[in-house]
Amino acid sequence: MFNQLNHTAKVEKLRNAKAIGKMAIIGIVIVILVVAGIVGYFLTMPTGPALKDTLVMGTTDSVESCLDPARAYDYFGWEIIQSLSSGLVDYRPGATGSADDIVPALATSWSVSADGLVWTFNLRQNVKYEDGTEFNATHVKYTFDREIGIADEDGPFVGIGYSDIIQNVTVIDKYTVKFYLKIPFAAFLSLMACPASYIVDPAHAPATSVVEYTEGKPRASHPMGLGPYTLKNWTRVAGKDSEIRLEANPNYWNASAGYPKTKNIIIRFYADSTGLALAITAQEVDIAFRQLGAADINTMKSNANLHVWEGTGAFIQYLVLQEKYAPFNVTAVRQAVGAAINRTTLVQTVFLGQAQKLYSMIPVGMFGHTDTFLGLGDPNYTRTRELLAPLGYNESNKLTFKLWYETSGHYPQSAQQAQVLKSSLEASGVISVSLDGLDWPAYRTARKNEEMEAYILGWYPDYIDPDDYIYPFVQSSGGSWIHHNYNSSTMDALVAWARGNTTASVRSDLYSQISNLMINDVPLIPLYQGSAYAVTTPKVKGIYLDITQNWRHWLVYAEQ
Repeated sequence: MFNQLNHTAKVEKLRNAKAIGKMAIIGIVIVILVVAGIVGYFLTMPTGPALKDTLVMGTTDSVESCLDPARAYDYFGWEIIQSLSSGLVDYRPGATGSADDIVPALATSWSVSADGLVWTFNLRQNVKYEDGTEFNATHVKYTFDREIGIADEDGPFVGIGYSDIIQNVTVIDKYTVKFYLKIPFAAFLSLMACPASYIVDPAHAPATSVVEYTEGKPRASHPMGLGPYTLKNWTRVAGKDSEIRLEANPNYWNASAGYPKTKNIIIRFYADSTGLALAITAQEVDIAFRQLGAADINTMKSNANLHVWEGTGAFIQYLVLQEKYAPFNVTAVRQAVGAAINRTTLVQTVFLGQAQKLYSMIPVGMFGHTDTFLGLGDPNYTRTRELLAPLGYNESNKLTFKLWYETSGHYPQSAQQAQVLKSSLEASGVISVSLDGLDWPAYRTARKNEEMEAYILGWYPDYIDPDDYIYPFVQSSGGSWIHHNYNSSTMDALVAWARGNTTASVRSDLYSQISNLMINDVPLIPLYQGSAYAVTTPKVKGIYLDITQNWRHWLVYAEQ
C-alpha cells in the first residue's frame, strides 16, 4: 500500500505538468502496473487454512426424552436445542457470570421498566426459519403461551416456575414484544438466554402437545428452526440414541458472520466412558465430551496427539433423600447422613482432584454461595451417632437403606461415587448401605415415581443465578421435579422473596437464610462441584467451556 501511494502521487504530478508526451504515457503505464499488482496481490492472498466440513463428536450422554423446549430438561437435549433454535438473547462465549455476559440474539435491544415488571424486546428483522418462513413477534408470544400452557410436569417451565414469573406476553408490532411479569425477577434476562426460552416455529409446534421423536423423520422430531443447524438425522435403537447429524442452516440469522464454522456435525453415542476413551484415543472421533473418566483425562493430558480442554465448573452433584418414606421422613436421620459424608475421599479417590468439595447447593464462585453444610461435618461421625442414638440406631441396630446410582454414563463415574459414599457412611459404624443402579431412562422414571429412597443426581445451570440452584429443588409450589417430597412453608416464603427482589444485599441475606434452613432440614446433600472437560484431536478449535456449561457446536472447527 505504501508503493501505491507513491506511484499515485507521481502520476498526479505528471498529469499536472506541462510536459505531456512520453512522460504522460509512462505515468499511465505506472498506474496500470500498480493497480494490476494490487489486484493480483488480493487475488492470490492466503485465505487461511482450509477447514474440515464435518466433525464427529463422541459422548456417553443422550437426549433424555425429546427436543421440544416444552419438555426437554436435560443437558444433552438442551445441547441440541441450542443448535436448532435461538433465544431472544444469549450468553457470550467465555461467560463468567458477570452482568455483561448477555448479548443480543433474536432481539437486538431491550429495556426494562423502573419497577422491573415490564421488559420490552426489539426483534431482529429479516430472520427466517429453515423453511424460509419469516420470524416475527407473534412467534415469541406463541412460544411462551404454548409452553406455559402445556406445563409439562417434568419440563423446565414447571421446574423453573415460568408461570410464577411471567404474567403475559404482548405483541406491540411485528418486531416488538413486551413481557409483563408478576415479580421483578432479578434473573429474567438470564432466563431468556436459557434454552427452555428458545423460540419455536408455530407451524411445527402444536399448541397443546409436545413434539416427540419420530423415527425416520427428523424435521417432525422437533419444533424449532432458527438455529445455526438443522436436524439432518436422529437415529434411536430400542429407545437409545445411536446417531445425530446436524447440517448448517442456510437461513441462520448469523450466517453472514461465518456461523456455523463447521457444516456438518455427527454425534455418536457410546455405552460407557471406556468406549469413548478408546474412540478419541484412536481418533475415531474428533471430540469426546461427557463423560470421560478422571484417570483417562489425566492420561490424555500427556498424549501429544490429543488436546484436553478444561473449563469452569458450575456442574454439581448431590444426594437426594426421599422424605415420603421411612427412614428419611425424620429430619434427624437426614442430618445424620449429611454428617457422615466424606467429600475429601470422594473428590480425591473418584475424581483424582478434578472436582472440588461442595458445601452448598449454590456453586463456589456464584453470588449467594456459603459453606453451610460444612457445619454438619466432613465427616463428623460422632454427630452421626449422637443424632441416631435417640432413634434407636446403633452398632447392633444400624440405619439401613439402599443408595441408587445411574449406570449409563449420564453422570461421571456414578458407580464409583456410590461405592465411596457407601464406605463413607458405613465408617460411622451405625449405618449400613446397599447399592443398586439403573440406566438413565429407568433412573429418571424411578425418580418421577418416587421409588428410590436415596439417590445421586446432578445439575447443570439453566441460567446463571443462585435462584436456579434453589427453586427447582426446595420450592414446593414449583412442583419440584426431584419428587423428594420436601415441603416447607418457611422455605417457600424465603425462596419467593429472593426471586422477587432485585437488591443484591437483600438477596444475599435471603440466600444465607435459605442455606441455614437447608442445613437444618437437609432436603438434599451437596457433594461436589465438577470442572468441565473435553478432549479433541489437536486441530480442533473454537471450544468454550465457561460457567454456562453450554456446548456451542456452531463455534467449533478444525483445520484440514
